[in-house]
Amino acid sequence: MFTWTSTGLQLLANTAPRMEGETEAPATVHEHLTGEEIQSRSHWKVIALVSTVVFLLLGYIAYSALGVYLTRTDPIPQENHVVIDIEGNIGQATCMDWLDEKHLIVCDAGEGSVIVYTLSENQITKDTTLLSGLQNPHGIHIDNSTLYLSERGKLTAYPFTGDLPNEWNFTDSRILVEGIPAKNHQTNAVHAGPNGTLIWHSGSTCNVCQEDDDRNAALLMVNPDTGEHSILASGVRNSFDGAWIEDVGYVFTDNGRDWEGNDFPPEELNLLEIGADYGWPNDIPDDPVPNGTLGPIATFTPHSSANSIAVRPTNATIEGAEHSLFVTVFGSWNANPATGGTIVRVDLFEDANSSQGWRGDTTVIVEDVFGVLPIAFHPNGDLWFANYMSGQIHIVKNES
Repeated sequence: MFTWTSTGLQLLANTAPRMEGETEAPATVHEHLTGEEIQSRSHWKVIALVSTVVFLLLGYIAYSALGVYLTRTDPIPQENHVVIDIEGNIGQATCMDWLDEKHLIVCDAGEGSVIVYTLSENQITKDTTLLSGLQNPHGIHIDNSTLYLSERGKLTAYPFTGDLPNEWNFTDSRILVEGIPAKNHQTNAVHAGPNGTLIWHSGSTCNVCQEDDDRNAALLMVNPDTGEHSILASGVRNSFDGAWIEDVGYVFTDNGRDWEGNDFPPEELNLLEIGADYGWPNDIPDDPVPNGTLGPIATFTPHSSANSIAVRPTNATIEGAEHSLFVTVFGSWNANPATGGTIVRVDLFEDANSSQGWRGDTTVIVEDVFGVLPIAFHPNGDLWFANYMSGQIHIVKNES
């Protein structure tokens, strides 16, 4: 028979012979339980049921927000565009740039390395690991036989000799800056700055807060010889990349706060003014551009994570305006439904009604590429992009 005990349901084998005419009294589950025990067990059943429902609900919400990174990674070109798949895989690439027609340099955050890949026909293969043992490499800039590398909270100069990348020999490296706090976000792109300096993008340590170190949530100007640095612009929550555009200036992406609903704030493309404040953390729905700060010249869907920039060259195989750039929009992590997963063309036009004299008009050219991150023009004018999640690499161009 079955007997309910305080330790659970036990199966007891009754091997004693039954007396003739003896009948077994029907057992009930609660025959040995007190009222308090019955109430306690009912209480735990309710908790288990509620926990299961909550778990399933959270799972549904998480899948709705993040499942796109598993199911929507095959790029869909928009009208008059075509996407070409390239054979090969470049890992968890956070940055990439063409050194020449055959050699692509890549920051691989997953491996903690800077790697050179070689292009042959329609295939890209790993050639040389230049640097390894790195902590989240997010940006490189090469100038005067020196590779400048942005890692998590650190900027390092690597002088080298040799012509071809697989022949580079790195001499003594020197740390230019270290100790930049890195928590929610980190230091990202590094590019040529004004008057021979470097521009270094430094993210915030939080979602919304007053930073203890004013080098966070900022663009920094760094002396490439001494490492001396200063604040170039503030109020920049999480800028992943920037680029110089002739006749316009230095533009940069910035990603706004989370948990303000699906409609605020938009991701931004900003135009640099030295010493300017770009609003974070004081930008709120009722006051998106606080007094004394600069607003964006173009915007993207809220929470969609606008990141890498490629400026359209004159020989581009993809259409654009006189001043056009292309931005990878990685995709959201807490918006429901998910947003982003696109490549956006931004055409810049002079506009007397804009506070800085320029505005950007946006056009989506590729959709359903959640996880897209680095983007760069090949010397032949083709626009290349890669998916951080899958390592896949593609070209987008006009059909004609």
